[in-house]
Amino acid sequence: MRINIRNLIINAILVVLSTLLGILTINQFLIYISNNNNQRQDFSRKLLQYLEPMARWTYPDYKNSVKNSKSLFIVGDSYAEGAGDLYLKDSYKYSIGHFLDEKWRKNTNIYLAANSGSHIPAQLQLLEKHLRGDSKNLTGMPIKSETFNLILYFYEGNDLENTLISKKLPFDSFTSKLRFKLPIFYTVRRATSVAKNNILSKFPKPKKVSLSSKKILHNNICIGTICRKIPPMQTASAGLSEKEIINEINYFEDSVKKFSTKYPKANICLVYIPSPATIYSPSKDFYYQKYLPNKSLKTDSKSNNKKSLLIRRLLRDRFNLEFMTFVDPTKTLQKEAFDRFIHGKRDPKHFNEHGYKLIADATSQGCSLR
Repeated sequence: MRINIRNLIINAILVVLSTLLGILTINQFLIYISNNNNQRQDFSRKLLQYLEPMARWTYPDYKNSVKNSKSLFIVGDSYAEGAGDLYLKDSYKYSIGHFLDEKWRKNTNIYLAANSGSHIPAQLQLLEKHLRGDSKNLTGMPIKSETFNLILYFYEGNDLENTLISKKLPFDSFTSKLRFKLPIFYTVRRATSVAKNNILSKFPKPKKVSLSSKKILHNNICIGTICRKIPPMQTASAGLSEKEIINEINYFEDSVKKFSTKYPKANICLVYIPSPATIYSPSKDFYYQKYLPNKSLKTDSKSNNKKSLLIRRLLRDRFNLEFMTFVDPTKTLQKEAFDRFIHGKRDPKHFNEHGYKLIADATSQGCSLR
């Protein structure tokens, strides 16, 4: 049978064109849902992981519809995003932003600019791209006014470690910039990773740590007669030296001041979120979550509190300025933790409803909007 080369070439071209058309169609659909994925439309939280991280900014429904009102951006990591038991339970109001919305709804439009596992310098760069209009495919149309409010939530538990481990800012390279136009690549990569993990989970894993060792690596935290076994706790940079803490705060300060120089009309408020180790201050040595290799597994409250005071003092000295306010609710949170847990059972690393309401109260009382 004679093969028609011309027909093969035409068919191959048609297949390629059809594939490209399909990819572009799916890509446009992803861009659409990236701007229309809020709670009001019952967007599935499970699908959020398949969207570009910046697309999560539009997920919370703060009912931003007030014209000629103040604009507020919430910047930070998973705490600012609202991770915790409320989120896992599919509660409609689960984050600091939701509780602030109840307080400021009459005259403030609130926008989320936070991603889990990130740090403030990275988030500020993404926010700057949004304000310039570079990321409108994933975050919607930018705010045109140069006068806006900005609340930075600094988390004592890992912000400094994150900047030490990687100062690489997102969307800097040419290939990463394509992610703004082609979010389908992120979706495919994420879907592949999830599928791979699901397949591997069906096969037995070699036991690296004995069951008895795993039990030892839990901390027993008691409040009154109620005790919880929780995994290694996040701390006030237990794995960093004082010199490393100072260096990372210098880096953090530099990034914030560079942003404020570009947006001199921005009203900035820095809110401090202490780690569980600082809030509960275990009486005995405890296991902490470490981020750097070749570090010990345990620390103590005296050492942790010393570093917490150092971090807070440095931030207060550098950020309680004319153009910025520093808010530290640590003592309030510690006082509440004498009587009850303010972190979740399912997610002990993040606040429960009461904890998030406490942070929202501290924010509304300490940060003034313009």
